[in-house]
Amino acid sequence: MISLHWAAIPAETVFEGFENMTFNWIETEHQGVRMIVEPVANGVGKVVRLLSPNPYDYLNASLAPGSIVPLFPKT
Repeated sequence: MISLHWAAIPAETVFEGFENMTFNWIETEHQGVRMIVEPVANGVGKVVRLLSPNPYDYLNASLAPGSIVPLFPKT
């Protein structure tokens, strides 16, 4: 994938350290929707990204990025 980046500073400065970044994300399911979340506390996480093919899931405010959801589905 080719992406363009326009900035007044060199690209090396903008992306410095980018290759060394790590993320503590996990994939889970909440309300029947697969998503990627970042754990923030014991048993809950912040929504990073939805992995749903259903466009209506993206309109659900309780599933918006930044929302807090349980990490593990209730059994």
